[in-house]
Amino acid sequence: MPDTAPKVTRRSALDGHRHVGDFGTIKGGVPGIVIQERRALSIVHVDAWADQVKACGKAIEKACSTAPAAEPVKAGEKNDTAVLWVGPNRWLVVEPESRDLFATLAAQIGDDLATLTDQSHSRVCWRITGPNMRDLLAKGSTLDFDRSAFGDGDCVGTLLSHFTTVLQCRGDDTVDIYAARSFAVDMDHWLHASSLEYGLRVLEPV
Repeated sequence: MPDTAPKVTRRSALDGHRHVGDFGTIKGGVPGIVIQERRALSIVHVDAWADQVKACGKAIEKACSTAPAAEPVKAGEKNDTAVLWVGPNRWLVVEPESRDLFATLAAQIGDDLATLTDQSHSRVCWRITGPNMRDLLAKGSTLDFDRSAFGDGDCVGTLLSHFTTVLQCRGDDTVDIYAARSFAVDMDHWLHASSLEYGLRVLEPV
């Protein structure tokens, strides 16, 4: 039979809730916080069996040319693909949507190595930049966000306010925040309200 299933266009959980522009007091034209949603990401959760972690890591590298970091609480990244540590034996593989990432990984990772879950539709990602990025994170988490404790390539799971998140540090003043789609609107409101004192600029999504 021909495939008669309707083609569904992915829709951001923040559609209809986003307010682009400058908010709060921006001093000297330089906002303390810049927020931009990252859209059209392919995200696959990989949960390796405890005795197959090394083999699973090699399979991820073969599929994506990007290996998990050798250390915990780190992200492996190459070209446009990131492998985010989200717990012992577990990673999120993230890249801009251009292929069937789940199928690509599944071709290399069998049931004997890990379980795979496509989370492309269930996560929202914000990129936060600006000189007050670490001050913003400190408002919502008990983790130490000093540059010496949370640096480029670090990747941690934490509660931010009351939202479960994954944070990937991308340099001194940039972090990617991943949260569940069901919490996206509330999370976005918290980010905006908590950024106002620093001067906030919200950009169009990419």
